[in-house]
Amino acid sequence: MAANVATGETILKAIKNEIEARAFYLAVAKKVKNPLVRRKFLGLADDELEHRQTLSRLYWAQTGTEVGDLESYEMDIPSIEVENMTLIDALKMAIEAEKEAVENYSRMAEETDDPRSKRFLEYLAEFENGHYETLTQELERIENSPGWEDQEVSE
Repeated sequence: MAANVATGETILKAIKNEIEARAFYLAVAKKVKNPLVRRKFLGLADDELEHRQTLSRLYWAQTGTEVGDLESYEMDIPSIEVENMTLIDALKMAIEAEKEAVENYSRMAEETDDPRSKRFLEYLAEFENGHYETLTQELERIENSPGWEDQEVSE
C-alpha cells in the first residue's frame, strides 16, 4: 500500500512553495509597466493564494490539526529580489518553479492512498501546468516582440 502523502511536512512544504510563488508574482507585477502583463501576474498570484488556502484545508483533513499562524510562517520565507531582474529572467525562473510544482504535485498524487487527496493533487498539478503554459507563452511573446512588457497600453 502506498504511503499517505498527507504528512504534515510534505503539505507544509507545498504551502511554503505557494506562498513563495505568490510573493514572486506580486513583486514582478509591481515592476511591469504593461497593464495587460501586470494583470496576468496578479491573476497568477491570486491562484497561488487559493492553492495555499486549499492546501491548508488538506493539511487539516490529513493531520487533524491546523497549519497554524500562516502569517508568521510567511515571515520565514526569504524574498526573491526582482528589482534587478529582467522580466525574461523572472519568467524563466517562474517557468522552472511551475514545472517543479507540476512534478511535485504529480508525485504526491501518485504516493497518496487517499482518493480525495489524490484527485485534489492531480487537479493542482493540472492547474500548475496551466501556469507553466501561460508563462511559456508570455516568454515567447516578449522574446518575439521586445519592449512589449514596457508598453503602457490603454486597458
